Amino acid sequence: MGLYEIARIVHFLGLIALFGFFVIHARAGPRLRRATTLHESRTWLGMLEAARPMFHGGAGMLLLSGIVMVGLRWRGSPPFVPIGIVTLMVGWIIAGFVSGRHLRAIRAALPDGEGPLPVEASRLIQTRGAWAAMMSTNGAAIAVLFIMTMKPGWLASVGAVAALSALGGIVGGRGVVR
Repeated sequence: MGLYEIARIVHFLGLIALFGFFVIHARAGPRLRRATTLHESRTWLGMLEAARPMFHGGAGMLLLSGIVMVGLRWRGSPPFVPIGIVTLMVGWIIAGFVSGRHLRAIRAALPDGEGPLPVEASRLIQTRGAWAAMMSTNGAAIAVLFIMTMKPGWLASVGAVAALSALGGIVGGRGVVR
């Protein structure tokens, strides 16, 4: 087994970790948004916090293994390479700054004890922007998976990322995923 095959296995593991995070986020996020008690909120928030390293680890594996595979096998600059790297880096920034800050702010807004969810904490949980940003990142990742598999030209590649990012943002902002 050569270095390229090892890098490809690591790439697939990164893909599994990244999309594992997206699945957990898409399932736990709406439940957190529907929570009415401190206990429910802590449960779903804890799941989201526990899943965050999956995004960062998966993104790191994808980036490093992708660079190795491109260096070993790909010549020129097919659209999926720079678009994949840029999309991954933007997603990493969103996950770190937007989603990370949002989850930390929610955690800080939850008081000790049990009982109903305070209005301020509920308002913070319902903030649409952070949910829309993460689902937009999910849509972009699906688009990159598509363009890495199908290898279309520049226009279709950029269009796929833009369209699926927008769709993900709309779905996340509305809390449509159940």
